[in-house]
Amino acid sequence: MTEVAVVTGSNKGLGFAIVKKLCEKFHGIVYLTSRDSKRGFEACKKLKEINLSPQFYELDITDEKSITKFITYIKNKHGKIDILINNAGVLFLKDAPEPKLFQAEQTLLVNFYSLVNFTEAMLPLIKDNGTILNISSSSGHLSRIPSSFIRQQISAPDLTLQNLQDLMQEYIECIKTNTEILPVWGSSPYVVSKVAVNAYTFMLNKALKSKGIRVNCVHPGYVISDMTHGAGSVTPEEGAVVPIKLALNPENGGLYVWHDGTVVPWDGPDPRGYIDNIHC
Repeated sequence: MTEVAVVTGSNKGLGFAIVKKLCEKFHGIVYLTSRDSKRGFEACKKLKEINLSPQFYELDITDEKSITKFITYIKNKHGKIDILINNAGVLFLKDAPEPKLFQAEQTLLVNFYSLVNFTEAMLPLIKDNGTILNISSSSGHLSRIPSSFIRQQISAPDLTLQNLQDLMQEYIECIKTNTEILPVWGSSPYVVSKVAVNAYTFMLNKALKSKGIRVNCVHPGYVISDMTHGAGSVTPEEGAVVPIKLALNPENGGLYVWHDGTVVPWDGPDPRGYIDNIHC
């Protein structure tokens, strides 16, 4: 049976670079997905011009109908898939004009809730011994949450998905009620969303261990992209190197891997200090 890989949010930037490398290295069908079909087809066309052959399917992970349509298609066409890479995401920069509540709700909707909803819906289609890779960030390190109490809750060994979703709702409620959040959650909705993604990664890996499905998360580096308005320190092609290794040949599951390939402890000291030599 032909192997299948799916990459969300992959018509440009890091997602596009991941699809390109998968087409080069993965012996199977690679799905480039995008919520914008025109941009998706254009992205596939670019790759086909260099003799690569991705397939395109329109997918908006924030839309239940779009998810259902995609899953029905994949199930009928392939039965199951081998690799799922959750790359779709959103980032509001510090100078973004949108109200803080809007930023927080949208960031958690796309980066956490929709990623979880889509992944949970896809689980019956993931082959045993398959791979799920969540594209995270240095912002997903547990140390980025100021409150030790919140850190303990998010990293609790018996944390359930409902517990995690409740914590994210608490965060939104704090913003709605103008509760002082800086000493508790910090100033960045993006940090909160990526910490939640990492917590979900470890939880899911534990749940799927008996099926041999490995679930990992990766910080690809500060990737230059439209999302960062051109800021960054690595190109999408450079940022795709470690994710591809983790997708094709993960050493294990439940790993949080830094852009240089180092497996870092999620609840340890901030790797930006001891790997990137950034004063945090």
